[in-house]
Amino acid sequence: MHYLRKVPEKNREDAVSPVVGVMLMLVVTIIIAAVVSGFSGGLSKGSRDSPDLVLDVHVINTGSYLGSGFYATVLGSSEAISTGDLKIVTTWSTTDKDPKSSTYGAVIHGGNTSAGGVSNVNYNTGFGSSSLVYCPAPFGYGTGAGAAAAQNPTRPEGEPNQYFGNYSLIQGTTMKAYPAGMVAGYQIGSDTYTQINSNGGYGSTGTAVGLYNYTPGSRYKTGQIDPAQAVLGGDWENLRAGDTVNVKVVYVPTSQVIFQKAVSVTEG
Repeated sequence: MHYLRKVPEKNREDAVSPVVGVMLMLVVTIIIAAVVSGFSGGLSKGSRDSPDLVLDVHVINTGSYLGSGFYATVLGSSEAISTGDLKIVTTWSTTDKDPKSSTYGAVIHGGNTSAGGVSNVNYNTGFGSSSLVYCPAPFGYGTGAGAAAAQNPTRPEGEPNQYFGNYSLIQGTTMKAYPAGMVAGYQIGSDTYTQINSNGGYGSTGTAVGLYNYTPGSRYKTGQIDPAQAVLGGDWENLRAGDTVNVKVVYVPTSQVIFQKAVSVTEG
């Protein structure tokens, strides 16, 4: 007959230690998970989401400063977007259409980057021979660009609230960057192609020879940069119907592109 042998108390193996070990591992795992979760939560709360933006963009070249330039109207946005947080990037390719140019007929590439609050315009205002303008384009109009009474439809260069970087994009805000023309480099809607403009600018002589050309005059000098050149880049006057300008809007705090479109150029 076999009997169960009683193991002395001092020699018996106990299962308590393995259980405690497993519990300690679980506790450590839970603590680590909590720390990681809290760290991740802190990161997500500290980060900024990119806003949504919908624009109606037009690039127009009539051959003159009248009606030409870069125009973008806000159709919708998820919030009021400060233009101080934005960059507008334009790129394009076309052929050199200036018969007097040494690269006539060759493919040329252009475009520019406009940053909020960074001056990119440099030309004479006409208030004296040395009165140069330094300010950021495109200029803001309508809602988001301050009080309507403080907005100047033809001379935004003198209104800081209309500078790119100082206004916000909300539904109804329009951004404009037009070429210099009649009356001291400003765009004046009452002027016509048939009027001679000795001040110089884009297509400003009013004749067929002057169309699609920048001509120096008493105030617009070679080497000066008007709003259209600032936003679209030098040689933009070679753009014609059928050409495409790629437009991107970058939200600087997140480096995300919040708007992008291939815009077909029109000629009026």
